[in-house]
Parts: sequence; structure tokens; C-alpha cells
Amino acid sequence: MKKTYPYIFTIVILVVLLALSLYLGFSGYLFSVAMNNLPSDMALGETTMVEIAPNEASAISFTLDGSYLEGERIPQVIQIRAIDTVEAVRVRVKAEIFMHDNLTTVDFVANENFLKATDGYFYLNGALAGGNKVTFCDYVVMPANLDSKEKYILTIIVENIDASLENVWGDFEIA
Repeated sequence: MKKTYPYIFTIVILVVLLALSLYLGFSGYLFSVAMNNLPSDMALGETTMVEIAPNEASAISFTLDGSYLEGERIPQVIQIRAIDTVEAVRVRVKAEIFMHDNLTTVDFVANENFLKATDGYFYLNGALAGGNKVTFCDYVVMPANLDSKEKYILTIIVENIDASLENVWGDFEIA
């Protein structure tokens, strides 16, 4: 009878360790599912709305996994909506990919409402009235110097100023 106690103790310890490993494995799985499903500002392929307030900059961003080819056109509709304001605003947009050692600008297939300038910004041709929206682009074009093994953060910055202000952003040449 005395010889069975070590076996029972070992079995109890193994059952406790099995239960603990199952609990930790399942909770780790739930954590990874929750982390992968966190809401982001943008999802590739879905229409994204950027709401802007007068005289403020707004930014949206999402993570790229580096699996895109250089020059690839990724369908991405980005719309800009001015919140209900009294005054119309002038709008400009720029996007950059943040990497571990530098920044890279991204090109867009912007619609006829936006003109690309030599300073890297896309300027709205005219003013955006409060409560109205405008489509900025239909496609994002991937730059040439991305490493396919890296993850990147693509950030789109939308700036606006009161339309009554003249020449605040200076003179710019259309690219």
C-alpha cells in the first residue's frame, strides 16, 4: 500500500500540469485572436472615411505586411468629409510609410478633384463645404523600396485650413 502513494502523487501532479497547460494554451489562443482582430483605422480594399474638423490635421493609418510588389496598385477608396462647419475648407493630403530607418512617400491614383504638387502633397482643387465629402483616391500604389520581410505603417495625413485664407501653404507647382 505504501508503494502506490508516489504513483498517485505523480498522477495528480501530471493532471494538474495538463490542466494548467490546456488553460494557458487556450487563453493564449484567445489573446492572439483578439490581437489579430483589433480594429484599425483602415482596412485594405474597404472604403475609408476621414472626417476633418476646421483648421486641424487628421491622420489614419494601417499596417502593411510587406507582401505587396513594387508599383502594385491596391484598391483603396479614401473619402474625406468635412464635419458640419460654417466655413468651407481647403484640403491637402499626404501619405508616408514609416519604416524602421526612414520614411517613404506613397503615390495614389487620385481622382480629378485632387492635384499632385511637387511638394508631395495632393491639393483639393477648390474648397470643401462643411458637411460635404469628396473621394480622394481609388488606388494606392506601392513604392519601389519596400522589403518584403518587413512590416510597415502606412499613414495618411489630411490637413485643412479655412478656405478664406489665401496662400497659407505657399505657391506650389503641379507635378
